[in-house]
Amino acid sequence: MKRLINNLFVKIFISFWMILLVTAFVSINLSRMLSEDNFKAPKWAVKNLHEFALRIERNPERMLSPRLEPHLKSRFGKPFIVNSEGEVVNHENISRGMRRFLVNHDNIEDPRIMLDKKHILIGPQALTIDNQRYLLYVERRSNPEQLHAIRNFGVSPWFLSLVAVGLSLALCFLLTRHIVRPLKKLQSAANKVSLGYLDTPLPEINRGDEIGQLSDSLQRMVDTLNQAISNQQRLLSDISHELRSPLTRLNMALALHKKRQQVTPEVERIERESQRLAEMIDALLSLSRMQVNAKQQKMTLQELIEDLVSDCEFEAEQLNKQFSANYPQQLSVICYPELLASALENVCRNALKYADRKVKLSASVQDNLLTLIVRDDGPGLPDDELNSIFRPFYRSGEARDRDSGGVGLGLAIAESAIRQHGGSISASNHSRKGLEVSLRLPLQ
Repeated sequence: MKRLINNLFVKIFISFWMILLVTAFVSINLSRMLSEDNFKAPKWAVKNLHEFALRIERNPERMLSPRLEPHLKSRFGKPFIVNSEGEVVNHENISRGMRRFLVNHDNIEDPRIMLDKKHILIGPQALTIDNQRYLLYVERRSNPEQLHAIRNFGVSPWFLSLVAVGLSLALCFLLTRHIVRPLKKLQSAANKVSLGYLDTPLPEINRGDEIGQLSDSLQRMVDTLNQAISNQQRLLSDISHELRSPLTRLNMALALHKKRQQVTPEVERIERESQRLAEMIDALLSLSRMQVNAKQQKMTLQELIEDLVSDCEFEAEQLNKQFSANYPQQLSVICYPELLASALENVCRNALKYADRKVKLSASVQDNLLTLIVRDDGPGLPDDELNSIFRPFYRSGEARDRDSGGVGLGLAIAESAIRQHGGSISASNHSRKGLEVSLRLPLQ
């Protein structure tokens, strides 16, 4: 039974019908309560009642005569005089509606109107005849149009409609808030996790329905994802360390061989491949170390890439090339500084290797998206290789890679770092000449 009650479908279904029932119940009873045809007398009725009492006090015999003049009777109505004992002194035949009206209303400070079938009952009004205190009540015949007009003094249909709509809106708001509020919290946390912020704490939702189960599932998913990434990084670090030992022994053997024997082309090839393997291991270790120790920080774009720009300008000068940078220096970003700087450094160094003369770094912001573009004026790449260069160990142009000493990890490391920030990286050939690499990062 408890499991059924905690079911979100059952909650919504029951709540929906409860809202309908409560709204209908309140509206019907409010309508009955306010449409009893018994309400405070308007000013014109009180004025007529007071004027009628004055006329009776001045000439009681004439005004209380059964042969009351027609024009006065049509204006004021049929009078009922009640003494201090609650008895009607001027009529014997009294309608049931008038009797109920007389019993329920005897406060001269609060004159009332009651609609009784085809009559309008008004009263009470203080009256003095022969130094005796009486209460005056009036019964007036009225047509349906007058009855409808007088009812409008009691309650407006618009008022009932507004009460019903307001009540249903309030109940629907509470139901919607009960469902949507935890979902918004989960959505916000899930968005941060999707951007790579795996240390984001998920909101605690202590509920037994599907929303609470969703929260628990998301928490287990994030924990499993964190554990998997941690295991992957640890495995990568362990493998890299294990590879260093045989590589070190291989380099020592090569050094001893070069001392004792003549250096042959085969030995030189082994030495080059050993150096390349050492570079791969260093790159893997560096990436693993940065991912494990990565911590988010808020900093300006100038603080992030100022040293990188300075280093690239120096290296470009040594290569007789030109490196320029144009970016909003005071723009604040929340990032993993070492990872992002490493990604940008790999892209810039790759551009410097293959540029003919110039490399340009530029940055722009649009719709909370930071776009960093590194453009060179080199030969570019075939279109079918533009998406492949970010794969690990992919090398485009075997002869060129041999000359440059590339191992195919720089852009792969950059792609991994950008993805960890929740961004994306892509390459395209410039319309004029050269390769253009775009790094897109969300600012929030």
